[in-house]
Amino acid sequence: MPSPLEPQFIQDFTHFEQHVAKLISRAGWTIETAKTNQPGYDLVAKKENLLVAVQVKWLKNNVTAPQLLSFANFLDSNEGKQFNLGWFITTKGFGGPALSLIRSWNKDTKIRCGIAHENKLVNINGFEDIASGNNNGTTNSDNENNTSKKLYFGIFTCKGGVGKTTVAGHLAGALALQGFNVALVDLDPEQNLQKLVGDGVFVPNPNGVGTTIQVFDESVWHEDAARDCQIVICDCSPALERNPKKLVERLDYCIIPTTLNPLGINKHGKVIQQTVQEIRQINKNAHLFVVVNNFKDPGVRRFKLLKQVYATAYDEISKIDNKFHCIDPEEVCIRASDLLYYWGIHILENPDNPASRLAFDLIGGRCYPREDFISLADYIERKAGIGILRTS
Repeated sequence: MPSPLEPQFIQDFTHFEQHVAKLISRAGWTIETAKTNQPGYDLVAKKENLLVAVQVKWLKNNVTAPQLLSFANFLDSNEGKQFNLGWFITTKGFGGPALSLIRSWNKDTKIRCGIAHENKLVNINGFEDIASGNNNGTTNSDNENNTSKKLYFGIFTCKGGVGKTTVAGHLAGALALQGFNVALVDLDPEQNLQKLVGDGVFVPNPNGVGTTIQVFDESVWHEDAARDCQIVICDCSPALERNPKKLVERLDYCIIPTTLNPLGINKHGKVIQQTVQEIRQINKNAHLFVVVNNFKDPGVRRFKLLKQVYATAYDEISKIDNKFHCIDPEEVCIRASDLLYYWGIHILENPDNPASRLAFDLIGGRCYPREDFISLADYIERKAGIGILRTS
């Protein structure tokens, strides 16, 4: 709910976009709104021979470096090259890494970054004003219903240490590699996702516009803050009742990691069944997936036995719930690897300024985590249809 203490123009995306358009228009620019779901920018400003792409970033917190890098990458793309400049305008301000990035740009950069106040746009680049003047103008912003279609994932857990946060972060990475902008929402009180991924990750694409993984704390999350993201992944609280009910209701997919060992199958199976029942009381339509994480090859004989017991543990749910998927570990699993086991060591190496990174480094030309999480994303698409985003 909007705060009565906030100015009306920053209480939601639509009002903020209209306000930004009005301020630019007052300076003598002609304003046009972008097409519905247009990636890269929200408004187009024209004056004489200048054509400017305007990204309107309505946020409850500061802008992060990956968000700026995504816009910079767009301006360098074939589509972005038609614009003389790019204006990145936000509500609150710019975080430390974002400010460092801005300071690293020289006066030849196409990007101008600013904050919209009630009566003016304040440029923080230090080169020249983004827009100034007192000419009256109007805009025909009709973006009230321009909210991109989004798919929501919830990553749940049956106990600590099974890899919920690891799955959330690296599934986001796999989907970003496939061309989706992803928002990660940290609902876990431990906030491990924010500690490990930081502000987020920019994923460059040498053949086109790169993608971003943006990280949001529950307290600042709002869908309008991630309008350019097609996918939202929630790292959920282990206690289901602590997760916002409205978010659980929105989930299209729920993923529950487990382990393939005797105690894990016996203990996790019962807890996962209870978790599924509790989710179904709130959300009856989401696809539910159980995936084996931290898989170690037990040998042919043991694997055959463990796989049989694993499938039997979820046989009753599978019979009565046609959207419950117990993923065969022979088809898709997350293999144990040093990359995942030691993910987070970058925080210990540089605690004052830790990098935002995932365990996707190549070793000997391959990366098991990257391969496994891409396989998981592909499996979910085959079973439940992420592909609807590719044609929207």
